[in-house]
Amino acid sequence: MNLLFRTSLLIVALFVLADARTASAQPAGPQPWWPVQPRAMPFLHPLFTSDMVLQREIAAPIWGWAKPGDKISIAVDGKPAAQAVAGADGRWAAKVGPFAAGGPHTVVVEGGGRKESLANVLFGDVWLCTGQSNMNWPVRLAQNAEEEVKACTNANIRSFTVNFYSALTPELLPPPARWEPCTPEFARNFTAVGYFFARELQAKLGVPIGLIHSSAGATAAEAWVSGEALRREMPFDFRERFAELDQTNAFFGADFEFFRAVEQWTAKADPASAAKKYASDPNLDTSDWLDIAVPKPWEEAGLAELKDFDGLVWFRHTVDIPESWRGKDLALGLSVVRDADVVWWNGTIIGSKQTAGIRNYLVDAALVKPGRNLLVAAIVNTNGPGGFCSQPSNVSLRPAVNPGTNQVRIAGTWKAKRSAPMKDLTVPFPIPRVGHYKTISALYNGMIAPLTPFGIKGALWYQGEANGPFWLQYRRLLPTLIANWRKRFEVGDFPFLIVSLANLNSLQTKPVEPGWAEIRESQWRTARTVPNTGLAMTIDIGDPKDIHPRNKQEVGRRLSLVARKLVYGESNLVASGPEFTEMQVELPKGDKIRLYFKNVGGGLRIKPGDDKLKGFIVAGADKEWVWADAVIEGNTIVVSSPDVPLPKYVRYGWAWNPVVNLFNAEGLPAITFRTDE
Repeated sequence: MNLLFRTSLLIVALFVLADARTASAQPAGPQPWWPVQPRAMPFLHPLFTSDMVLQREIAAPIWGWAKPGDKISIAVDGKPAAQAVAGADGRWAAKVGPFAAGGPHTVVVEGGGRKESLANVLFGDVWLCTGQSNMNWPVRLAQNAEEEVKACTNANIRSFTVNFYSALTPELLPPPARWEPCTPEFARNFTAVGYFFARELQAKLGVPIGLIHSSAGATAAEAWVSGEALRREMPFDFRERFAELDQTNAFFGADFEFFRAVEQWTAKADPASAAKKYASDPNLDTSDWLDIAVPKPWEEAGLAELKDFDGLVWFRHTVDIPESWRGKDLALGLSVVRDADVVWWNGTIIGSKQTAGIRNYLVDAALVKPGRNLLVAAIVNTNGPGGFCSQPSNVSLRPAVNPGTNQVRIAGTWKAKRSAPMKDLTVPFPIPRVGHYKTISALYNGMIAPLTPFGIKGALWYQGEANGPFWLQYRRLLPTLIANWRKRFEVGDFPFLIVSLANLNSLQTKPVEPGWAEIRESQWRTARTVPNTGLAMTIDIGDPKDIHPRNKQEVGRRLSLVARKLVYGESNLVASGPEFTEMQVELPKGDKIRLYFKNVGGGLRIKPGDDKLKGFIVAGADKEWVWADAVIEGNTIVVSSPDVPLPKYVRYGWAWNPVVNLFNAEGLPAITFRTDE
């Protein structure tokens, strides 16, 4: 039984002693999103870099960390813009502006002996793009992808993509990311919905558009809401899941720090390594260590002690650093490591990963000194080739920024020492405090909280598939999410634009079919009842065979229409398809119902190519639904059926993939609805 598998079993066992459900709050084995390097709090939050977009026409927040009491100054284009003082926790915060749309500008932040100069900064409108996989879908996989990617050149569009991170408690920093310009190289991986929305808006408004993309496939809305908000606003909905989360957090303890636990693990797994300071003592007597070629699997190094060995092996190497690298972050490449590793630079842990694969670590500038530097690695191999397994060219050290041709060769002869074999490694390797993609509040903690309170214009939300069966709960959940985010971003009741779910699965054959009709209704109700929200209908542009329809261009365009009317004041713009407002039973016979709509624009229309309206059903008091005859009369629709002499209720488009063809003259589809609640 290998170490990682044994670790997984032990962790699961600890979690399930009291309740079998507790394991669901935390993955049992290594996951791709687990942290691999300790992260010191940076002078500037990662959102503030060159090429960024700051929100125009507001006092835009900027923040970071320094020594308590340090005075921080911010200048824009050489003119003083703001000042701040780092608090007791080191955090400082200031606001710059308001500035009009435009750029490029230079923003300089300095204090406490640090100085950062941010170039090519724009002021414009920043939109948060979030939800599940249809928001995550990239431009390179959208309709006409090759042509679209080639055309992705716009200096006034930028994107900051937040990588997946599911955290059990709120984080201060997002996963490593950067602002990227809209060029084919980068924009091919932009959120397609966000990019096409930005392209439409930027062309219409002429202002820079920034996208902060934070989404994850298959995720439910409750994962995107803070625990505080859910416990307060929906206290009875998620009690068991919060109990699991609380038990998991209690297991770790309030002061748990993953990389400290990793170092403690090496000390327990090999007590001699701690006593003799293998990882930190530059003067350690290594006369009894082996000379070994790196990179090469240790089984192939020609050393009897490591032939067919599975377990823990220590490596040490001295690296000479030139004076010109003083104060620079360095990129350390260690080739492919098999399987788990812990790496130190001058006695400070810089990285650890628990699965086999390529290792690229950052050596913080504060750890770099000219002359001799100590590089140490502890590697655990469970079976097969162990250690560094690649080509010498893949083992390198160079400046992390503008490396050019500068590098220090670190492949060659290192020192190695065999430690405990697998059978003696009974102490489980630690795991970080992270959740699954479904863990309650975990995506808020890892992917939204670290972004707040960045100044944004509004949010785009494409989500609901994962909450489909829980549509009634979603009526309260989505407004809770909106209120939660509006509070955290501190820019008031910012616009929140919702994508109604597209059609999916086989075409409707029965008057009422189970599916997404109710979740679409919950999205519509949110847009009707929560101030400053809007809805983009996509009922006609889905792919019956694919939950990820490729026509993201039209989704972005329809969202841009909603934004132009709701946010940018184009009051006469038709931004939505026909929307049901009220019904009236036609008297004196009572055998017909007249439906009234808003957003009719140039008039109600049947989809070109069809000869009559489809998708309407009626029922009497017994709620036995039948297909209805529907006729457009002016800006109203009259529905009836010979099978229902006294109709009382009407529905339209009530299925996964409904038969619908009502549009307005502007080509926007009617919003599906029912009158029988």
